[in-house]
Amino acid sequence: MAWLDSPAGVEALAVATAYDDSAHARAAAGDSSAIDPLKAVTALRRSRPGLGAPQTSAVLTQVRLRRRARPRLGDLVDDLLLTEDGLEQATRTVVADHRARRYAESGATHVADLGCGLGLDSAAFARVGLLVTAVERDPVVAALARRNLAAHGHADVVSVVTGDLADDAVLTVALGAADAAYVDPARRDPAAQVEGRSARVTDPESWSPPWSWVVTVAGRMPRTAAKVAPGVDHALIPVAGAGTWTSVDGQLVEAELAWPALARAGVRREAVVFRGAATEPSVVRSPVDLHDEPAPPVGSVGSWLLEPDDAVIRAGLVSLVVARVEGRLLDPRVAYVTTDHDIDVAPLAARFRVEESLPYDVDDLRSVLVTRGVGHVVVKKRAIGVDPDEVRRRLRLPAAPGSAVVALTRIGDAPWAFVCDVR
Repeated sequence: MAWLDSPAGVEALAVATAYDDSAHARAAAGDSSAIDPLKAVTALRRSRPGLGAPQTSAVLTQVRLRRRARPRLGDLVDDLLLTEDGLEQATRTVVADHRARRYAESGATHVADLGCGLGLDSAAFARVGLLVTAVERDPVVAALARRNLAAHGHADVVSVVTGDLADDAVLTVALGAADAAYVDPARRDPAAQVEGRSARVTDPESWSPPWSWVVTVAGRMPRTAAKVAPGVDHALIPVAGAGTWTSVDGQLVEAELAWPALARAGVRREAVVFRGAATEPSVVRSPVDLHDEPAPPVGSVGSWLLEPDDAVIRAGLVSLVVARVEGRLLDPRVAYVTTDHDIDVAPLAARFRVEESLPYDVDDLRSVLVTRGVGHVVVKKRAIGVDPDEVRRRLRLPAAPGSAVVALTRIGDAPWAFVCDVR
């Protein structure tokens, strides 16, 4: 890490990045052989003949991680040094900034970032004018956090402490000057690998630190929130606090549980939906627990079919989408909404005009699509055990100019298909 941040490392990284950008540009133009790891190694060593294998590997790893991180972190990646596990848990920039603004609006002035990783959430807090004491157990990752924060001009407002939060003395130091806490427990196990990445840990008590420890922190620091896995049990939402589920461009990226001092008044559950370049999300909220949410009406398919965003579904707020479009569910256990009204609630839900509905049978569906002149379909599914790619293969549609969205689901125990206008 120290070498990467030296003049020689910075220069080598710039050379490798320029080569990588060129290779991807050639690949996009049709050169299938442009992206080749061996060619990248050769090009780097040719331009920097003094580099050894460890330095070459370190540089090319950073190039690869930065490219992978750019959709999540934006142009910040150009001044970051990353690790594989750190990137896996890194908060998207737009989400981190949104959270930081909420901390500032709550009256917080100094945040204890407990388990700061590469320092990206600390940087977001600093960008809204908050002081930060950040704690990281891994000394290399802590050094990377210091370096990343300094690279973005936050060294004067963020102090990074290397220490284990299981040590109460370390926690006491972190909380000493703070009036708010943010916890991001590690939810991956580096010792267990799945497809080359650290395996996800689903049991909150097996997170590092465990959920029971997070609860004790909230007892000492009332203005506390914790980033958690999107599949978190609603039962973990703190009493009088709030749960937030967030998606970015259709991908459910995280959930957050906040204690009362950080929760918005009258909010128990909320879905936060970011799309495109917007820095402000669309939000839907409920003041009650999931089990107290009134059940939405159920009925037959109407003129429109809506597919709620995954953040809306995980937050248990589909009923509010139903109410907004004056609609109903097709089945009480399936998150497809239908309505007869031309009401757009994007981006909280994608909307399709229903052209045909029929019991699902591949041959019957194919006949309908061929009759309508459809040669290309996008297959969506909910609560039905089919593979969309396999459905497309089995349809064997002849060449035709039309396109359609086919939504597959079940109503009761019966499979159904809905052919929708792709627009």
